Amino acid sequence: MSNSPTATDVPGRVPPSVVALSDVPVTPAAEAVTKVRIARLITKQRNGSNLMLGAAWMDPGERTNVWSSRGDNDVSEGDHWYGPVEETYFIIRGQLRLTWDEGHFDLGPDDCVYLAPGWTYHLENTGSEPAFFTYSMTPSQE
Repeated sequence: MSNSPTATDVPGRVPPSVVALSDVPVTPAAEAVTKVRIARLITKQRNGSNLMLGAAWMDPGERTNVWSSRGDNDVSEGDHWYGPVEETYFIIRGQLRLTWDEGHFDLGPDDCVYLAPGWTYHLENTGSEPAFFTYSMTPSQE
């Protein structure tokens, strides 16, 4: 048995938690700020985390709106400004194209991409099958 303090013994310490994808509601594309189906698993509200982790689904031909992580809100109506955040994507299934200010990346299963603050970008499913991927963002938006 360990003599280490437990999470409940240390004020402000958040204990580890498990969140099952099946326990999180999926936000339909029409309601999501991303314009694709998302499920936010790890959030500030649910877990007290400054890191948000989510899952997303995109059908063939589906495209997100434009997202911005620049310091100033520079997006058009219908697009989404996050402010200066760091973001990652890990592709589990499907083929995606990430288009950013200076080019694009074609992504497939087992690819991971990191986006530092300061860019505008969007994703498109360029494949013939539905895509599924995880994303993380810090600081958490909710």
